[in-house]
Amino acid sequence: MAVDLALGLRDVLDAAAELAAAQDEDAVLHIAIRRARQLVGTDLAYVMLLDPERGDTYMRMAEGATSPRFDTIRLGMGLGLGGQVAEAMAPRWTRNYLADEQYTHVIDPIIRDEGVKAILGVPVRTHGRLTGTLFTSDRGERDFTQDEITLVALLADQVSAALTAAERASRRRRELDETRDALDAERAHSTRLAATVDLHERLTRLVVAGATVPEIVDLLVDIEGGTAAVFDLAHREIGAARSAEGPPAELLRRVLDEVATDTERMVTRQSGGHLVVVNPVVTGSDHLGYVTYASRGSVPAIRRVLERVSSVIALILLGHRARDEADNRVRGELLAELLSPGEHDLEAIGRRATLLGVDVHADLIALVITPAETRMSRALQTECRSLARADGGLVTTYGDRAVMLLPGSDAGETARDVATRLSSYSATVGASGPTGDLVAVTDHVERARRAAQLLVALDRAGEGAATEELGLYGLLFSEVDRGDVTQFIERNLGPIRGYDRDRGTALLETLSAWFAADASPSGTADRLYVHVNTVYQRLDRLDSVLGVGWRRGDRAMELRLALRMWELRGS
Repeated sequence: MAVDLALGLRDVLDAAAELAAAQDEDAVLHIAIRRARQLVGTDLAYVMLLDPERGDTYMRMAEGATSPRFDTIRLGMGLGLGGQVAEAMAPRWTRNYLADEQYTHVIDPIIRDEGVKAILGVPVRTHGRLTGTLFTSDRGERDFTQDEITLVALLADQVSAALTAAERASRRRRELDETRDALDAERAHSTRLAATVDLHERLTRLVVAGATVPEIVDLLVDIEGGTAAVFDLAHREIGAARSAEGPPAELLRRVLDEVATDTERMVTRQSGGHLVVVNPVVTGSDHLGYVTYASRGSVPAIRRVLERVSSVIALILLGHRARDEADNRVRGELLAELLSPGEHDLEAIGRRATLLGVDVHADLIALVITPAETRMSRALQTECRSLARADGGLVTTYGDRAVMLLPGSDAGETARDVATRLSSYSATVGASGPTGDLVAVTDHVERARRAAQLLVALDRAGEGAATEELGLYGLLFSEVDRGDVTQFIERNLGPIRGYDRDRGTALLETLSAWFAADASPSGTADRLYVHVNTVYQRLDRLDSVLGVGWRRGDRAMELRLALRMWELRGS
């Protein structure tokens, strides 16, 4: 049975609190393997630790194993499933290890004795370096879901922190035997640890009650004073709180901007008379944002407090991400279905859209977002999806564009607003509408696509506009049949293209430069990097090809339109 993600996250939090109270490595590992079995519901669990001298991993502790030889397992880097986890520092799993040919089999007799089939292994890391591997296994075949892998990886992260804390505690206990000062230090440490556990319990209660990131930040400031703020990867504020003596949250953002390239681990800076601490919010390989804190003086145990707060916020943000990804997928699938060829059950689509908060009976604007680069970046796709959710619309993304359907009554205003909100990506936005008819959405999307393409061709990339705002160009491009456009271009430019093709000349280039230079021979020469006499000679040839009246009036306008449409077509 699949693990419930919300319950699993609560179990990880409970395990983290228990691990925080563990006093030595054995206690940490006992808790880890017991919790791993409970978390995923498997027959056995075990931990293998890195042997730095031999460069391999060895069995340190197991629960649920029956074979005496199981405790003797050692694996080199890259060998077996465990060796691949250690080498890649990434989770690996198999539903039947002995039958899985992707692994180098070196301990099969031991595995066969134990009766193990399904195995999931995740790395235990300390400051980015491998400490060991946490495994959970079944004697029957099974698949491990992404939620289960994520939960065991989160548990491994907590184990890593607990091992570090246990090692530190053990070292301090040895020091207690030598000096009275060490005893005092241990008492202080115990007090801080108790405070940390208390904080974690309070955080756990908040999370179980469905607390938000701002509520977690409020708790941090209530306990420690100062100012705290949480930012996403784009340095946008998610939540902030400030005590009476705390600095403005803007100071924290400014320091974050300065140190953002050095935030794989906690960073401390002095700024404006305040101590500012920036801690990344990380779970596994995912970097989710930053927790920042500032105070006028040093705060005892603030590093440990921020680590605990960061781990809790990571769980909350992971939940948000999971919900957002599910919402994005449904919105994208719904719009993609509406835009697909064939007949659609518009009533059913409308009902599904209503469940997403999209009013299909209101005026809707169709928008096409074209990236500055050839393809849509992942960051731009994420921003488009976030924008659609915030505005109560639909969005679907393709390799080279995104398509949105947003509520609105003014296509041009909506396009410019979206372009402004996506300005950091220099995305170009074309729009068409409004429409209250789902049947017409496909046509409006095509017009919006052409508007975006036309903006780029008119050197207005990064802007937003509606088809109707693009004047004659927009009218011709959005309303005229593609065959008519082809005939118009061929009728006006075909003779010149034929002349250039037969004689190897550049009259079409000259014609374009002539209009771009406002009919100035010298300006044309500058654009073409040729002598002005050469321009006069080419203009004479154009007279012979087009007729002497091409330089003015309707004939000139037709040629300019044909050139522009030629550019739009990318021909």
